[in-house]
Amino acid sequence: MTKTKMGLAALLLLGLSCLWFGYRQYLWQDRQTAFYNAGLASYQSAQEAQDMKTAIDLFDKSLSVYKERTTASSWLERFLYPAPSRELAALANFHKAKALLRLKQGEPAVNAFKESLKLNPGNDYQSLKGFEHVTKDDIKRLEWQAFQVKYDLELLFKNNQQLAQGQGKGQGKQGNQPGEGKKQQPGQQPGNQAGKGKKDEL
Repeated sequence: MTKTKMGLAALLLLGLSCLWFGYRQYLWQDRQTAFYNAGLASYQSAQEAQDMKTAIDLFDKSLSVYKERTTASSWLERFLYPAPSRELAALANFHKAKALLRLKQGEPAVNAFKESLKLNPGNDYQSLKGFEHVTKDDIKRLEWQAFQVKYDLELLFKNNQQLAQGQGKGQGKQGNQPGEGKKQQPGQQPGNQAGKGKKDEL
């Protein structure tokens, strides 16, 4: 084979490789976000217990994609595709907790709240993987989301002393928190999109 033919063959192979990568990019979708948004829609429109279970299943799928992509992604996938969202995973756990509460599953809800706070503790973002490059506006949003989780968790303990004692909690003090003095249920209206909801809609 002459050098000219070898060069043409190499160019053809390079072109086919570029087309293949381009096709994969075209077909790729962010499954973490897709499952989360589907779970959110199911939660908001739920009329029966089965609808709420569907929402929980979708949140779990979103979380599964997050874990898979954070632990098993190859260097090529990390180069080609956006990083999985730690913020979105925290929100998925938060909304999963609220869906579990709607099904009167207190202990699993507490665990989901705690998982949310592990991902978004509300402080020290620059030292957390996935939050290294957050802006001041990002930090304000993340801090509010973490506050909502903490508030709903403390409210759950306040409304359910048996559950609080099982978690090693005493009589929780809310201080000057929203809804003080009311037998309020933990958060009811999640935001409409991942990380984009208004603070009063979380």
